[in-house]
Amino acid sequence: MMVNTYVESRLNLWAEWRHRRLTDALGYPRRAAFVREPGSGYWTPEMESASYEMDKCVVALIDERKLAVLECYATTGTREQKAKRLGCCLRTYEYRLEAAKIDLLGYLNDLAAGVPLPMKERA
Repeated sequence: MMVNTYVESRLNLWAEWRHRRLTDALGYPRRAAFVREPGSGYWTPEMESASYEMDKCVVALIDERKLAVLECYATTGTREQKAKRLGCCLRTYEYRLEAAKIDLLGYLNDLAAGVPLPMKERA
């Protein structure tokens, strides 16, 4: 499905951005640019902006769906292991992930239209 392809590509970019933030001290590269081999990867301001936008969308998800996205894109393991870590069956995990992707597409559309994302109520 084309919608999932777009959202998945944005989520993959976000996951890489998130990993860089967690491991590279605020996104700074581990090596100087002249040491890298050609084609070894780069990070543009557009990629940074798109990833930050996706991060805002992921944060706006309800907790169950946000945890499914984090488990899918930010951890390793099989689908069964990820579902077990979330305390649910595989079908529930996959349902939450698909529902999250639909929500994320809507949130991305809202951001493009200038509509604010839903705010979570604080306890």
